[in-house]
Amino acid sequence: MKAIFSALICLCVQCACAQMKVVSSKNLEKEGIDPIKIANEYGSEEQSMMTEVMKKTSLIIASAFPENPNPGITVFTQIYFNESGSLDYLIFDLRTGDGYDKDSLDKHAKYAFLTGFDGWKVSKTGKKFSVVSVRTVGKQPVVREVRRGDSSVVDLKTALVFQDTLKTKRLYLNQLELKTLPDVIYRFPNLEELYLGNNELQAVHIDMARLPKLAQLHLQQNKLTEKGFQITGNNTLYLLNLKENKFTNIPTAIRKCKKLRTLWLGGNQMSALSNGSFRKLKSVQDLNFYKSDIAVLPKGIKKMKNLEVLDLYYNQLEMLPKSITKLKNLTHLAVSYNQIKALPERIDKLSRIHTLYAHHNRLSKLPASITKMQNLKILDLGFNWFTNFPPELTAFVKLQELDLSSNNFPDFPEQLLEIKKLEKLYLRGNPFVKDDAETKYSRQLGQLKSKNIEVFY
Repeated sequence: MKAIFSALICLCVQCACAQMKVVSSKNLEKEGIDPIKIANEYGSEEQSMMTEVMKKTSLIIASAFPENPNPGITVFTQIYFNESGSLDYLIFDLRTGDGYDKDSLDKHAKYAFLTGFDGWKVSKTGKKFSVVSVRTVGKQPVVREVRRGDSSVVDLKTALVFQDTLKTKRLYLNQLELKTLPDVIYRFPNLEELYLGNNELQAVHIDMARLPKLAQLHLQQNKLTEKGFQITGNNTLYLLNLKENKFTNIPTAIRKCKKLRTLWLGGNQMSALSNGSFRKLKSVQDLNFYKSDIAVLPKGIKKMKNLEVLDLYYNQLEMLPKSITKLKNLTHLAVSYNQIKALPERIDKLSRIHTLYAHHNRLSKLPASITKMQNLKILDLGFNWFTNFPPELTAFVKLQELDLSSNNFPDFPEQLLEIKKLEKLYLRGNPFVKDDAETKYSRQLGQLKSKNIEVFY
């Protein structure tokens, strides 16, 4: 890579452009340029010119650097134009990984901008303005998420030669572009946490007999399918992270994890879910289906008797199955960002729920039975279709946070004053919340604040 840029730098000549100044951010002081003064003089970004300027900037960067440099290069630019539409200042900053001569790279970038913008003008003129852009070329260096310590091994090379394997409890092989599962994982018989996320694994077979203490297995952001994921029977694994793979159903192999409590499958396209998908998953307490493209939640979910947390954020649900009310141990239910028009009529059967997120749906009323859910502490009904205040809300005696933001209340809902023990109330985005709201509804807001309720409007 150094050779490539050395050859390119040899082509550079001193540009004799009298007005236009191109400078690296690290040389601003040396060049006598005050970036704050310039920013104040040229004002804020001009949105109407942004596309034109960024297109030109991208073309210059694309012609200046190889197509896919490795490590990659991120180019930050702040460009200032005068009234005539010509460039006065261009301040740039290059962020790269190791392997480059940074000074030579800066000189090459400066030459590319000087020659690329020489004589160029924007199509509209008349005032000074600025444009800020960020462009990345090539492969960016990976910032790995690892927890270092005496009981952790954080890369493959170390894992292969590590001596005191019996003390190792955490093995980090994430973000290493692995295509196959390395056998080196079995060098650590006392392993409790195994991190294999952000790789390119298409098939994984975990022999739990050789990892008798493994409690957490992280395989998110790979290319796994139901057939590609295999795990032997065990009584130790309690957390399994399979987010953002290529699953269309819950892998049957999971049923061999007898003590599994946490199962994360968000980011998969779960199009093949059926009633049978939930068989033998009674031990699971936390189920994540975030962004899983689920249009219909099978009634078989009722089989997950010990479920406490159910995350259905960002799906395509228009309704929840009646069987969901069989999940008597549920404490957290998140169904936000769906298209749900009504909550189950017998939602009161979920008597243990204390946190219910149902914002960004199409709710316009609440089931009468919801008043029996007396353990509710947090209720988010923001961004729904309520026009009339749901009177059921006044029945909750433990409710601490209520979000009614961005509904369709034309006037301040007087019944809000009847809710006891409320600590936070969100009302932003409703039609009655206008510039004069504080004056017009001073009595109501005053009563709420006198009860030490934080009101956001």
